Amino acid sequence: MPTKRKYPYNRERLLLTALVAVTFFGFLLWSIEQTASEQEDLLTASAIISFPNSNRSIRALSPKIGAAIKSPVVISGRASVFEAVLQARIKDASGLTLAQTKIMAKEGQKMSPFSASVKYKKPTRPKGTIEVFSLSAKDGSEINKITIPVVFKD
Repeated sequence: MPTKRKYPYNRERLLLTALVAVTFFGFLLWSIEQTASEQEDLLTASAIISFPNSNRSIRALSPKIGAAIKSPVVISGRASVFEAVLQARIKDASGLTLAQTKIMAKEGQKMSPFSASVKYKKPTRPKGTIEVFSLSAKDGSEINKITIPVVFKD
């Protein structure tokens, strides 16, 4: 005669327990991923606040924000852009474009240094901006643009 177990085997209870455990650990992993993503977003936002002359693709190191510049001005920094091609534009406060040029970074799709000496026309206003950006391969629009306010000493 077969012996009866003290606690009978209950397949449904085991399946339900396994389902609850898998669900719990799945939710736990998902919440850890969400928290890590939120922390990364906060760090990126604080970096942008700390360095308003940068974004995820372009970081301008020279000239500094509010710097007094003369022609030619050296525009330099680091960038990770398609085909390592950047554009730089110098404008005065009225929006008049004083110069526009192409700048090549050392490598594309990887943060690498760029630098160019840019001559510009005599400004009509004492203040202006330097814009550094890349062009979209999809439609040619300006993307990843950063704007650096400057003071002309010409």
